[in-house]
Amino acid sequence: MQLELLRTEVLRTANLLSQYGLVWMAGGTVCARDSQTGYVVVTPSGLPYEKLSPEDMVVTDIDMKPVEGKYRPSVALNLWTSLLRARPDLQAVVHTHSPYATAFAVAGQPIPVVTETMADWFGRSVSVTPYRSVDDPEFASLPVEILGEGFAVLLGNHGVITVGASLAHALERAVTLEEAAHTYVISKSIGTPCYLNDAQAMASFVYYFNQYGQRTTQSQE
Repeated sequence: MQLELLRTEVLRTANLLSQYGLVWMAGGTVCARDSQTGYVVVTPSGLPYEKLSPEDMVVTDIDMKPVEGKYRPSVALNLWTSLLRARPDLQAVVHTHSPYATAFAVAGQPIPVVTETMADWFGRSVSVTPYRSVDDPEFASLPVEILGEGFAVLLGNHGVITVGASLAHALERAVTLEEAAHTYVISKSIGTPCYLNDAQAMASFVYYFNQYGQRTTQSQE
């Protein structure tokens, strides 16, 4: 079996999505790129993760040509590979349907930087795309354009995409964004939320990825 370790990590991350309340049933997707081969490992389409094994993860090249796997990959593989192709700095994509962040996608509203933790992981607000069905010609290009150099984008009337230099980073961003969206909704019910401005958000991001924790030197994503 090729890329056994990465397949194991993709499945482990997929199972964590439901544990964090970000998806249910067979929802969501996890996709990661192997830095050595350039191959992509992605969860299969429409199967509950808790019943799968690492060998059930699908391996393709960056152009979606099948390499190994018995199942059909995520139906949005063209989007996940487009994101990875456009951003060589990224190695992982996580897609969720987390309820509070998805509510902003349904409302067509971006999520502003409302907590320092959100600033740490994103450094900017999170934008939303107009709705595009999976068979729309813009489905795989519009989210890439709107994401730009950011680390998350909301898919209009659908859900959330977070990205990172590792699966751990992409997952933590998915959890952090849902927490921020939830906090924002609560704060609006009790008053007028205060947002971090662009300079404050980016300063927090730079500090977190250079000085926070036990790292002594670490480049930004």
